[in-house]
Amino acid sequence: MSSTDSPLILHQFLISPLCDKVRRILHFKQLDYEVREYPLAARSEIRAMYAAGKLPCLEHGGQFIGDSTDIAHYLEEQFPQPALFPTDLRQRGLVHVFEDWADESLYFYEMYWRFTQPHNAARNLPRMLHSDKRWFRALMLRLIPAGIRKIIEQQGLGRKSREHVLRDLNRHITALDERLQLGEWLVGESLTLADISVYAELGCVRDSREGGELIAESKLVSAWMSRVEEATGGVVPGSWEPGGGEALAAVAQ
Repeated sequence: MSSTDSPLILHQFLISPLCDKVRRILHFKQLDYEVREYPLAARSEIRAMYAAGKLPCLEHGGQFIGDSTDIAHYLEEQFPQPALFPTDLRQRGLVHVFEDWADESLYFYEMYWRFTQPHNAARNLPRMLHSDKRWFRALMLRLIPAGIRKIIEQQGLGRKSREHVLRDLNRHITALDERLQLGEWLVGESLTLADISVYAELGCVRDSREGGELIAESKLVSAWMSRVEEATGGVVPGSWEPGGGEALAAVAQ
């Protein structure tokens, strides 16, 4: 069996935007794949696949590929069509910039709004812990928000006031709105990895009350998100319905 004939297995955390990014790449390329979901407590099992101990991790032909960017490039090499990257070199460079901005900047905004604001955490913490045992869920409900606040404080976003973070997020969305005045996609004339990467983070930002309100104010960004959803399988299997989720009390039961 050749590598292209081998089954694709996505090892994931359901709530992760980077896992959603990989799922949407797989759907865009019309590839069949299996999803294996992990509890948050399964760190040693995950490290056995990928030394960094992070998900997503793609299993294919006996290989384990970690990191969403590495996975995207691997899938592009193995399954070139439809393409994630334009042929124009300047456009390819811009796709890289958008992807890195999404993964390394917008990522911290979704963490901030989904997990450090109590009214948003009440919906999203149960999603993060849905596969874990009851005792671990009860413990993590108390520890996760503080842990995430520490991460984003070290990164820098967490040292800003809530109003400052909201203002910065509005600038990001406004910049996307202005970019989309040039065309339907972020780079070039068709969907690229730039669109999928930015969408994956903004989809999580939108699942916070504050982020959802700001995104809804931009008709261009909202319409673009709908186009990305349509091109990458809608609400893809193995993901949460937007705005869904359990009550916070349910996870401790």
